[in-house]
Amino acid sequence: SFASKLGPKEAGTLVYFMGLQSRGEPCRMIAAYGGVDLKDKLLTFEEWGKLKSEKIPYLPYIEQPDGKIKLETVELCKHLATLGGKMTVDEKQTELCKTANSHPMQTADPYLNLPEEAWPNYKLPSLEDWVKQLAPVLKKLAGDLGDGPFFGGETPGYGEAFIWHNIENQMIGPASAQIKEAVGAEDMKKLMAFHAKFKELPGVKEYLAGRPKKFGAPGSFASKLGSEEKSSKNAGTLVYFMG
Repeated sequence: SFASKLGPKEAGTLVYFMGLQSRGEPCRMIAAYGGVDLKDKLLTFEEWGKLKSEKIPYLPYIEQPDGKIKLETVELCKHLATLGGKMTVDEKQTELCKTANSHPMQTADPYLNLPEEAWPNYKLPSLEDWVKQLAPVLKKLAGDLGDGPFFGGETPGYGEAFIWHNIENQMIGPASAQIKEAVGAEDMKKLMAFHAKFKELPGVKEYLAGRPKKFGAPGSFASKLGSEEKSSKNAGTLVYFMG
């Protein structure tokens, strides 16, 4: 293919918010698994305000090596998986990725990354209502997994990186216990088996080990995660959220 003639798989630069564990994550995991060279440019909210335009209406986007801008998270994930050539890219994975990128699955991100007083700006439902909307989607996903280990069988697909990210943020977020209860032990067991398997994939494992441990806007649920244990051992944690 044309892409393979370019030498190392150069995807360009992923531009996203600084300090959030959100839509940039599946993009970076897919790139890591496929051995794709994806650089990072992290923006403060203020910088994004100045950059936002008709041409670049939202984040994340990829500034490609030829200077062209690529938008839409689902498209970015698919593009990176295609460049990598290792993940399944098909209609089923596109549907999975769309599910992952929309409410109620993706809504885990603002609950985790933003302080509670910011939630109304995003018209988020109450946590209780969100869990009611989320549980049937997770139960259906558990059914769709079948015998697994991945939704695509033996080989992981690009939509799964985003589903993994959803489950991760749901499980470390403010409604974790309620989600587990609403979904039920049997289906949770299936989903967590997938979660455990995916995070050990080559490239993904190394990416996750190296990504910032500290994230979330000031005052968010994420910003308080593990703070007790960190404060004693980890005086050197860099708090890199600005804005």
